[in-house]
Amino acid sequence: MEDADQDVQGLTSLPTEVLSQIIMYVDGSDIPALQQKTCQTLRSVTISRQFWYNRIHRLCQEHVVSPPEEELEDYSIAELEHWTMRRIRARNTCPAEIQIRTQDVYGGDTLLVPGGRWLLSPYDDRIYFVDLDSNNLRMRQLFVPKICVPFTWFRKKIGHRIWLDHKAPRLSFRFLSCIADSDIDTWVTIHQVKLIGHGANATLTGQIIATFRCPKARKPRYLIAFNDRYFIQGRGYQSLITDGGLEIFEYRQALGCSRYPKLMDSHTLPFSEDCSTHLEFINEDVLATYCDVTDTYHIFNIESPTSIKLLHKIKLPGSPFDFSRTYWTPEASLMTFTSSPISSTIKRIYGLVIPHDSKLRPWTVELGTFAGSRIDARITFEPGIFVSLSYNSKTNTISRLVHKWDYTCESSCGGPTPISYLEQDVDVGQLEKLVAFDEDTGRSIYFSKGGPRKFEIALAG
Repeated sequence: MEDADQDVQGLTSLPTEVLSQIIMYVDGSDIPALQQKTCQTLRSVTISRQFWYNRIHRLCQEHVVSPPEEELEDYSIAELEHWTMRRIRARNTCPAEIQIRTQDVYGGDTLLVPGGRWLLSPYDDRIYFVDLDSNNLRMRQLFVPKICVPFTWFRKKIGHRIWLDHKAPRLSFRFLSCIADSDIDTWVTIHQVKLIGHGANATLTGQIIATFRCPKARKPRYLIAFNDRYFIQGRGYQSLITDGGLEIFEYRQALGCSRYPKLMDSHTLPFSEDCSTHLEFINEDVLATYCDVTDTYHIFNIESPTSIKLLHKIKLPGSPFDFSRTYWTPEASLMTFTSSPISSTIKRIYGLVIPHDSKLRPWTVELGTFAGSRIDARITFEPGIFVSLSYNSKTNTISRLVHKWDYTCESSCGGPTPISYLEQDVDVGQLEKLVAFDEDTGRSIYFSKGGPRKFEIALAG
């Protein structure tokens, strides 16, 4: 006993910065116990800014959590603790209770900004947003447009995208809305959105920075992507050999224009394979496209609107579908996807790692398996990097799938994927379809059976 007391005294005699580094290796779920049942010296470490800085850094680096919306110095210690523990609980493998909240939305499209707090609801040429952390789920208009896209009876939405500025010190992103209004042109509107204010009083502010016309893809398949420089459309249907390719627009020439410039100098780059399923910027000017004919993922670097360089060609296993959004880290871009053999209800979850260093080759890792249905429309699935979610509207069951893996080397956990069923203390029988999921906060968005303009918010307890 005396030796143990001496060990504790020796530990507590270390500088606070050293103790903070040691305690960082305590499992996150044990932090409350550490705060309540240990000596005053160790408790004091857990209420220091450096302790929570280290925790947040570890979550972002090792668990691919989206970084805080504001700079760390802007948060109080209590706010840092709340932010961190909320994400630790969301990644917990134990079953969790769920809470349901309901809200009407404009239109039928909703997008959840990475980080899980902000919901975007596009409606015609206006964008509405909801602060999902607020007690009042009030829909607010992001801005009042000074100009509007001319209305015609033929207008049809063909997609929305979000591009995050990872270099900005506070939450900053661009939002793209793409509408076809005739057989000739497609209207593209790009919005710049920033976070202003702090904490619970923070809000979003936005403005239109570009509205332009571009030649409409001959057979649009909702295949679009953009970053802070380029807007890209996929062309073709089943084969890009004859009439396909990628139309690349450098939209900076449209910034600040109010006369809807038409980007006539777009460039169509042909490919020998179809890329009609997945198209996304994963890092700066690095573009990823997926070919659903050959099950091949291509990674390109766009050097200019007229020149692209093939970096990698990755053969994906099976027939991939249910792609996650791409998770960005300073070293690599990560994503997950599912696939299953034909006529099989067993799905496999794979992880895909794409290093930003083009000298390093990408790889895929099998994370595990789970039972499901490939064609049953009553089952919707949202894959994440470490936690995925599925919803069965027939049985009204929400399943959380936890798949742990080391994305820094070619290894996997092996065996079946652990599944945790969320405890259903509320009636979830009115949900219709899972439309978005944020694994950082455990928040998911559903359309309600009561109508296409309602969504339900589920929060992990």
